[in-house]
Amino acid sequence: MSSKKVIIIGAGLAGLSAGCYSRMNGYATRIYEHHSKPGGVAACWRRGEYLIDGGIHFMMGSQNGTDLYNIYRQLGVADPANFVPMKSYGSFIDIEGSRQLDIPLNISELALDLKMLSPADAPLIEDLATAVTAFSGKDLAIYGQMNPPELTSGLDKLTDMWKMRKLFKYMSGKYAKSMQDYTAGMQNRWLAECLNNLFTPQCPVWFVIMLLAIAADGQMSYLAKGCKDFVRQIEKRYKDLNGEVTYSSTVEKILVRDDCAFGVKLADGTEDYADYVISAGDIHNTVFHLLDGKYIGKKLQNKFDTCELSRPYFVASFGVKWTFENESVFNTLILKQPLQIGNREIRQIFVRIFNYSNHFAPKDKSVIQAEFETEWDYWDNLRQTDPNKYAAEKERLVSEILVNLEILYPGISPLVEIADVATPCTLNRYTLNHQGAPEGWGLTSQNFKEETRRSLEGLSNLYLAGHWVSGGVPGVILSGRQAIQLVCAKEKKPFFTRTT
Repeated sequence: MSSKKVIIIGAGLAGLSAGCYSRMNGYATRIYEHHSKPGGVAACWRRGEYLIDGGIHFMMGSQNGTDLYNIYRQLGVADPANFVPMKSYGSFIDIEGSRQLDIPLNISELALDLKMLSPADAPLIEDLATAVTAFSGKDLAIYGQMNPPELTSGLDKLTDMWKMRKLFKYMSGKYAKSMQDYTAGMQNRWLAECLNNLFTPQCPVWFVIMLLAIAADGQMSYLAKGCKDFVRQIEKRYKDLNGEVTYSSTVEKILVRDDCAFGVKLADGTEDYADYVISAGDIHNTVFHLLDGKYIGKKLQNKFDTCELSRPYFVASFGVKWTFENESVFNTLILKQPLQIGNREIRQIFVRIFNYSNHFAPKDKSVIQAEFETEWDYWDNLRQTDPNKYAAEKERLVSEILVNLEILYPGISPLVEIADVATPCTLNRYTLNHQGAPEGWGLTSQNFKEETRRSLEGLSNLYLAGHWVSGGVPGVILSGRQAIQLVCAKEKKPFFTRTT
């Protein structure tokens, strides 16, 4: 057993993952968490008899036989009861045009439906379907991410490229463009808009292809009990490994001596010392606040200067006396009347229906959730300058969202029992995420190319984990694992894993 100690900042998925792997490798470990409970961005909360899930939308690799499933086993969350298989990728509904497009998981069925909808766009549809078919049957969710960049040699990269050689053409050229650029020449603009929002319009085509392939392989699911239960299971795994965690403890500074991190100072003035520090939270907060703007380095500074952040969300959740039987879980709703937020019009909202499990609402009731991208500055300025207007704006949007839901579900408004709102300021308050950015960097083609390393220039014994390092649930979980791989490499000792 090592006598070395690791301090971890943040008890989100990345911090809990880092904690588990730290204990598996024999390090004394304590996590400090700003909030009163674990989860970070993967957050759930109670509103009366309803459970509001504001975190994980879907999970990948939930079936045995994948590298990601083995990671779940190591973290104690591989129980099949955690997952509800996805049956449909979702639906697009145009209220004004009375149009609806359902996205089945079967790619051949999807291609046929799309070609019937727009014969003129058949070449692009066939191209997309061919690419998804090529990706199907491959274990892709965490491919090439098992080791951090600092421990990945040129030979490792060449080996990975060789294994992926048959798919390489689908990772470059037109497939490296954003979805909105890829679909720019389509004749049917309604169909183009639907394809653009299979994930986000800014993300690269190959990423959407990968998601469709994973879904088609039956490796995509929902969390049966929400992300709260999922997070608590990882926390239990960490504690079972004798890891320690302190909640409601905000780290104010990372302690540094001779360009080496050696501990943390909490907001109450308490100091704790360790051989290694892992910041599993917001990188912007880590670099510019916890480290006073030092050690950012030219590459990371350039990334902050030139790369887009993930856009924050406004989320309205409703607990209703309605079951939504046979409705798609994920729905993109094209509004008849756009929502006006400051100087910006919101023409579509993402509607998530929690009808796949009885853990979110009592019998004969459900939670339905509407969200859309918004602007940090608008909400931050409103909250700081006029809290009453901030509250009134939230109420206005709840009312206007319900007006649109009423078109789809006549009579739903009087059946609403609770309404809960989270703005970008809400996320920032509980997680300290810079400008309410839920995933750090935006999932754009440029940001996929701009690799974020797990260490800072000129500073030893500090490693980074979380959304800013690697996006998405698999990447976040792996980033915690990778931080401990770097600790073990520094100690010149083998890295161990252990399953429950």
